[in-house]
Amino acid sequence: MVFKPSDLGSGAISHLANLILRQYGVVVALAVLLIAMSMGSPSFLTLKNLLNILSQWTPVGIMAIGATYVIIAGGFDLSAAAGFALCAVVMASLASNGAPPALSILAALAVGILVGLMNALVVVGLRVNPFMATLGTALILSGVPNVFVDHTYIIVQQPGFDALGTGSWLGISYAVMCLVLFLVVSGIVLAKTPYGQWIYAVGGNAEVSRLFGIRVRSVVASTYVLSGFCMGAAAAISTSHLSYSASEQDPALIFNVIVSVVIGGTSLSGGFGSIWRTAAGLAILASLQNGLNLLEVDTIAQYVVKGLIIIGALGFDVWTRRLRASSKQRSLLDRSDPTDVGQLNLSAAERLPLASQGSSGPEVAIDA
Repeated sequence: MVFKPSDLGSGAISHLANLILRQYGVVVALAVLLIAMSMGSPSFLTLKNLLNILSQWTPVGIMAIGATYVIIAGGFDLSAAAGFALCAVVMASLASNGAPPALSILAALAVGILVGLMNALVVVGLRVNPFMATLGTALILSGVPNVFVDHTYIIVQQPGFDALGTGSWLGISYAVMCLVLFLVVSGIVLAKTPYGQWIYAVGGNAEVSRLFGIRVRSVVASTYVLSGFCMGAAAAISTSHLSYSASEQDPALIFNVIVSVVIGGTSLSGGFGSIWRTAAGLAILASLQNGLNLLEVDTIAQYVVKGLIIIGALGFDVWTRRLRASSKQRSLLDRSDPTDVGQLNLSAAERLPLASQGSSGPEVAIDA
């Protein structure tokens, strides 16, 4: 017997198409974009250009990893750009005063972690809304460099300072290697470890997670610290590459970080997303900007395109959340007697593991 697609009902085909689009729509979008850009500019898909894209977008990619953890856990971080600038100024200032490159890099990482701790204190300790809290810390951080140095535009001429940002091995820059390492390690931690499960659980339902013994506040705080560490790492790579720093970096930096996460499909409501999705979102945004530059599209028009993309991504996020909710409802109805509401609720409750039985927390669906 030969199976034919026509043997499936129209409802099954529609459900399958929705499932594929929901799970891998970002990959399809990336493939379409790459094909379109390669047709518009023959130099787009060359190895040299692709490696150049990766190198240029490494700082954004690393900070997007930290933002992914924060958002999946149900938080938000608008301080990435200001924290990045502060770390860059500290690193460049130390190096220009004779500090070894390794010490300057460690200082940037330490400052980033301190920024993350400050955000965690305000959001978790004081329980301020994450959006407003990190907006406030961003405003504070943007003014801090001017307190410690007279001129925030600092040129570094120290030998070896640019090794991290411009060095390479077998034609692949150290910066790209760092990005790949961050993506792989953070992806494994998020998808394959209990800590990653806690992040998904907390973002999905913080109160239920607390009842199952998960230290919700500690988990949320740790994501902000990780985001701060990513700020420091990104600043170290960028400052080493440019050999200078300024308190005012690219004003679109925070936009690029958040959009990379959102385009990838990570839900702003928390509880859903993955590092591979963020990587795909970063690839879409980076490829789009590079392709538009190669096609000599006006900068203002590029902002319009990016604005349309983020609106579309947010709309897609709302649509997929509705589909997931309706899918869960259908699953509950399929497993229970729809004529008995009490039995339906009991059936759903019985599927949750009990904390008294030694469970590490509620079962969560991980988008690995």
